[in-house]
Amino acid sequence: MLSIGLRSSGREFRNILRDRGLFVRTLLANCVLIPAIGLLLVHSFPLNPDAKIGILLLAAIPGTPIALQFTRRPRPGWPLPLPMTFVLSLVSVVMTPLAIEVMPQTAERNERPLFILIVTIALYIALPLCTGVWVAGRAPRVASRLIRPLGLLATVAFLFLTSETRLIRRQAFRAIHGRGTVLAMFLLLILMVIGWLIGGPDRETRRIVATSTGMRSVIVVLYLARYCFPGTNVYMIPLCICH
Repeated sequence: MLSIGLRSSGREFRNILRDRGLFVRTLLANCVLIPAIGLLLVHSFPLNPDAKIGILLLAAIPGTPIALQFTRRPRPGWPLPLPMTFVLSLVSVVMTPLAIEVMPQTAERNERPLFILIVTIALYIALPLCTGVWVAGRAPRVASRLIRPLGLLATVAFLFLTSETRLIRRQAFRAIHGRGTVLAMFLLLILMVIGWLIGGPDRETRRIVATSTGMRSVIVVLYLARYCFPGTNVYMIPLCICH
């Protein structure tokens, strides 16, 4: 999160805001269309309650830095995926309480006040992102020196955790197999191609919108599964998506 902020600039954010069509399409895909697809899927398949909640959370909460590993810098003049991911990460802070409020069985399973949940997510997402943008604007030389080591650290951590969690991800996949759960998750991933379809006439902007739309906030969903739905199998859905 800090690395993303350090690699973003005010000029890039202004480029996004100037291209209002791209900005609106990205928000539309992430905050309306994908959640609607998730809602349609959970009502189309005979899923158990935990699988429904997991899929709905994945569909509802956008924004993840993993998306940046699948994008490259577009030609000059086009908005970069860095500020787009920044914006969607902040949007996820807003979407999280809304998603929790409409989830079934939330009242009797929510063991933490929603305010504490929002603050905790904001500390992990919004604070480091905003700090990175502030440092990049105030001390660009310092920011440029921190980008590479932070990016390397993030990559190493990602690969390490991917390796260390492979066994539990396989167990989660076996546990939720059946009743159409795997098919529903697969269709959710496939239908996220809608970001490519509405990304506009330029190939690079389509890729930016498609990537930001296709990568949901698995970390936030895992957090919610742990603290809002303890003792359930909701956490298995984002684990299987990673698998």
